[in-house]
Amino acid sequence: MAVTTYTSTVVANGPVKAVHVGNSSVSGQLAWTATSTVGDVGFLCRLPHGATVVDLIVDHTTGATAQALSYGMARGAAAGGGGNLSCFINSGAQASVLRKTVLGLPVTVSVSDTDPLRYGEFACKIESGSTTTSLFVNFTISYRSDGT
Repeated sequence: MAVTTYTSTVVANGPVKAVHVGNSSVSGQLAWTATSTVGDVGFLCRLPHGATVVDLIVDHTTGATAQALSYGMARGAAAGGGGNLSCFINSGAQASVLRKTVLGLPVTVSVSDTDPLRYGEFACKIESGSTTTSLFVNFTISYRSDGT
């Protein structure tokens, strides 16, 4: 099967803004509308340039026997604004609440100065498991903006 990308309604809500100094959270759900395939990517939400991720809670559920998902940034986590789809959780287990409290060096969303979009994209990727038509991803990600 072909690899597909999916987008949550949180992403479709419009551009992200960093107007609040302090902690902000974004929550939502992404439902696969077709049979999931290893390699599929789901875009969960946008985070403003300069945001520092401080907490992450995710879970995914399917009708399959097992399916592992990684969670990270599709853009805004690597040099020049590149992505790392497993920078938060690598191959997280199905039917488990996965939490990443960021200690030490937290991920700071950073895109190129010439990037007209000025946001990073929090996303997930199917790493392994059975295909299914009933994949749901629930998420809450918290970040601080500090007036950027």
